[in-house]
Amino acid sequence: MRIGKKNSVPFFILIFIHTFLIGVTVHKRMKIKKSIYILLLSNMGFAYLFEYFVLNVFKGYIYKPKVLKNHSLDNVFGAFLSQGIFVPFTAVYLTMSKAGWMLKLFGSMYFTFIEILFLKLGVYNHRWWKTIFTFILIPFYFKWSDFWYSCMMKNKEVIRFISLFMMIMVTETNLFLLLAIIRKFRFGLGKVHTWTEHFIISPLYSITISLFTAFILRKYHDGRAKIVVILVAASLNWFFVRIKLLKNNLGLKEYIFIRTVMVIIYGQYRKWVYGKKMRKNRTLQ
Repeated sequence: MRIGKKNSVPFFILIFIHTFLIGVTVHKRMKIKKSIYILLLSNMGFAYLFEYFVLNVFKGYIYKPKVLKNHSLDNVFGAFLSQGIFVPFTAVYLTMSKAGWMLKLFGSMYFTFIEILFLKLGVYNHRWWKTIFTFILIPFYFKWSDFWYSCMMKNKEVIRFISLFMMIMVTETNLFLLLAIIRKFRFGLGKVHTWTEHFIISPLYSITISLFTAFILRKYHDGRAKIVVILVAASLNWFFVRIKLLKNNLGLKEYIFIRTVMVIIYGQYRKWVYGKKMRKNRTLQ
């Protein structure tokens, strides 16, 4: 990593601002903190799906935080900060604050200003994306956060399942990003696995394993279900390595340990989502 370069400074300033924002939100509403975490991870999941198409597939823009030496990894790391911290943390804050359209428009202007500033600083560049797209879409993302929270409070089965899936998918995606950064995992076609291929295939794998895990843990939440999830994930890993779709530098013991930790975390997610009815934030009633 190259933390300290001038390109990284604006990103880390925003990390501090938005981490403080979500910290204040949780502190003020400790009684519903689990619901806040569910909403946050769900918001991140929706943002990741959006970013997959706009950034990974269609290359709408480029992030240049210059934290990582590899440009492709650095670009995706910048996207992680944007879609995993800056925008979702703000959305949760606005939802929990019961913000109206005026505050949502102010939030849109805030992110539009950041985008213009990042363009001028050269830490972010457009390809076909336009700043006006950001200004228009951000308020609807904030409104979607409100909508999703209201759906969560109704405790409907489909909403619970999608929330659990999103939580697992976000964690899987972040895990694979970390493994890619430390050069332990890389998907690709042929002998040479490019990062472009990796960041198109890896999210699809995350979605697949997350759907399976969410389904199994929702229906059979016990030790055997967790073992099934670990064995299926390990089998897929072996199969993809076998057909040369995946380069895996993790040892078997390392992989099983990581998978065991992950399934324990997902079991906790399951308890948050299905353990009991979500408690309403009375400021939103």
